[in-house]
Amino acid sequence: MLPLLFAYKPMRRVLYRTVSQTNVNYRGSFLSEGYLGIVRGGDRLPWVKTTDIDNYASLTALDWQVHVYGEATVDLRRLCAGRSLKLQTFAWRREMAHAGLRRDAAYLLRPDGYIAMVETDGKDGHIAAYLHTRQTAPMSGLP
Repeated sequence: MLPLLFAYKPMRRVLYRTVSQTNVNYRGSFLSEGYLGIVRGGDRLPWVKTTDIDNYASLTALDWQVHVYGEATVDLRRLCAGRSLKLQTFAWRREMAHAGLRRDAAYLLRPDGYIAMVETDGKDGHIAAYLHTRQTAPMSGLP
């Protein structure tokens, strides 16, 4: 029976997502906040790979970090530097929009690669409040 199921592409897709757990999300968790389009706090970071960019490469750090697809604001850069929070900026590509990411928005990522919060206009205020309220600090900055 299993070979028959794998013969159909839609079924292969469902089985892959089930086994790989790529459908798992933490929407509704107290650690998840904000949304922009189809991407929400609690979702796994959408993967974008082009000839010169792989946004998952930085996730090997297993630490809190911020991703911006486009340009990061000066205030956001200052916040990240002041909190020893790794800031990853990626030159905007249309593949990013296809993945559901928005230009110049800031995505605060948890160490497990899930989005903690989405800052729609790329400013630092909501991210700073999120980190303060939850008493979150990068592991690299801990003694």
